Amino acid sequence: MPQLRVKILLTQISHADLILSLAPDGGLAVAPSSHLTEDLRELIRNNKALLIDWLRSENEANSHAPDPPDNPADWKELASAYLAHHFNCTTCIAAGRGAQYGKRCGAGTALWRAYSSS
Repeated sequence: MPQLRVKILLTQISHADLILSLAPDGGLAVAPSSHLTEDLRELIRNNKALLIDWLRSENEANSHAPDPPDNPADWKELASAYLAHHFNCTTCIAAGRGAQYGKRCGAGTALWRAYSSS
């Protein structure tokens, strides 16, 4: 039943063009806040623990960073490593939409820094 409940919640949240992510303090971040109605706030508030558990399990499943490139100075290898992670990590995909959507996960942050500094 919880899986079905999560799917229903995610569908409602998605239709409102909201992005969920884990806040740095372990809580729930919802963006953009301008899309939140009182009904959506209540829905998210009432299911906060379930949504946090789902996000944590998604992050754990997607947090396996690829092997670092053989030649870290090669920007193509760095870009490939970052993108391989980014498109499989819900946290990093949300972060890619802008700062108001949250931050990258630990693995994504390390890959992004290596790529953007090359």
